[in-house]
Amino acid sequence: MKRLIFLLMATMTMAFSYAQYDDPETAKPIEDIEIERHCSYLEIDGQVYNDVIITIKSVSPDYVLNQKSKVKVTVKSESGKKVYKNTFTNSYLYIFESGQVQVGRPEFDQIVISKDGDSWSGVIKGKEGIW
Repeated sequence: MKRLIFLLMATMTMAFSYAQYDDPETAKPIEDIEIERHCSYLEIDGQVYNDVIITIKSVSPDYVLNQKSKVKVTVKSESGKKVYKNTFTNSYLYIFESGQVQVGRPEFDQIVISKDGDSWSGVIKGKEGIW
C-alpha cells in the first residue's frame, strides 16, 4: 500500500513539474538576409502609416572596413514612395517561430513587427527603443 501511494505521488509530481515548465522563446541573431513584410499599420517615431512595405536587410561585419553588425531598414508606401530609411549600427535581426521580427540589441528593441490576426503591424523607435 505504501508503494502504491509513493508511486502515485511520484507520478503526480513529475506530471506537474513538466506542466509548469515554460521555456521562453529565444532566437539567435540572423545575418546576411533580407526580409520584406507588408504592414497594415506601422508607427515610426510617433507617426502612423497604413499599408506600407518594410524591407529589413541584415549585414554582417566584414572585419576589414566594418567592425559592427548593421541592419538596413527601408519603408515604402504602396505607391513606391520612400517613407523611412535608416541604418541601425551595432544592431541585430531576430526572427521568432511565431513570425515576429525584432531589430535591436539584447534588452533593447528598436523595431518590432508582429502579426495581428491576418495582418502585420509594427513599431519603429530608433532612438529611444521599445521597452
